[in-house]
Amino acid sequence: MKALAGRLGRDQAGVVGKIIVVWLLAIMLFGIAGIDTVSVLLTKLRVSDVASSAASEGANRYRDTNSPDKACEAAKGSVAVEDAEAKIPLGGCVVNVQTGRVQITVRKTADTLVAGRFGFTKKLARVSATETNGPTTL
Repeated sequence: MKALAGRLGRDQAGVVGKIIVVWLLAIMLFGIAGIDTVSVLLTKLRVSDVASSAASEGANRYRDTNSPDKACEAAKGSVAVEDAEAKIPLGGCVVNVQTGRVQITVRKTADTLVAGRFGFTKKLARVSATETNGPTTL
């Protein structure tokens, strides 16, 4: 009987330690995924705000100058001031000359722990926002 009890104890030696290690790895993996998700969401909110401000700035400049080029320059300047890492891509500034509304697309890569580091997850860290605004009125 003692031999059977001793053999059962030896067979299960280290199982608790292995379970703890697996749980710690799972918690760490979910924690990193959560941090990356929050980082992407906060970047999305920030980029949306930057795009909205840039669209307003561009629309106001278009109202003052009637020049789509100057409106887009003003929008790019607004983006550069608010977030140096955010960029307006080629074709990301569209001015509706009939209504004076300006549509701006802004792109930025979120600062992440893991998502931006691997080829198959890099696209998850790239954030884009498009906003359209008209000139402000007082």
